[in-house]
Amino acid sequence: MVWSKPERRSVLLVLFGATARLTFAQGGPPMITDDPGTPGKGRWENNLAIAFEHRPNEWSIYAPAIDLNYGWGDHVQLTLQTSAALLQRSDHGPVDGLGGTEAALKWRFLDEDSNGVDASMFPRIIFNITQSSVRRGLSEDGTRFQIPFQVAKKVGSVDLDCEFGPLVSTVGRSEFLAGVVAGVDLTKKTSLMAEVHATSRTNLTRDVVSLNVGWRHTINKHAIWIASLGHEVHSRTGDPLAFVGYCGVQLLY
Repeated sequence: MVWSKPERRSVLLVLFGATARLTFAQGGPPMITDDPGTPGKGRWENNLAIAFEHRPNEWSIYAPAIDLNYGWGDHVQLTLQTSAALLQRSDHGPVDGLGGTEAALKWRFLDEDSNGVDASMFPRIIFNITQSSVRRGLSEDGTRFQIPFQVAKKVGSVDLDCEFGPLVSTVGRSEFLAGVVAGVDLTKKTSLMAEVHATSRTNLTRDVVSLNVGWRHTINKHAIWIASLGHEVHSRTGDPLAFVGYCGVQLLY
């Protein structure tokens, strides 16, 4: 998810419940928090979107945001993410270029059918193809290594997805991320999701907490409309709180 690159938020758990039936694991695009799901052997799950982050006097726009996922067997997912980025600040003209790039491998090592819970690990490396993107403020400096774990469990009629893990960077201090997301089936084709996502330094300082609402609407068996809006509600970094959004299509084949 490209719109989630600048957004690393602190340790927080919030459970979102609903009486309606949940259709499937709710993490992953358009939400920040990932889920343990994989596309399946030989199948693709690709997300093409426009994402943005807005702070006072500053817009960051990612278009297109590209998220490619391939099922290498039933329990392994190969992922590649990148985007074109545009930065607009009130004190100078727009700057564009290539945003950060992410390569990852998800391994789902537990299945709920046989183990009572879905669980996966999703190690990833986040890097810059061109250093000019860092100099121009389009991506973060250094190479980052993230090793999050995802857990999904159906509790009654509620399906919860949680993610947590560290992020280590070659520049700056390490961080810890955590998030939880759940969704409600509004109709046979449309689901509504709610999320709390956070990051902090490993000593639990400079924490940032975000709230997001998202939705998925099935267009046909090969395409799903996905979108979300969110806002940072707490920050001890000194930066203004950000408003974020994501809108795109998920292609399945």
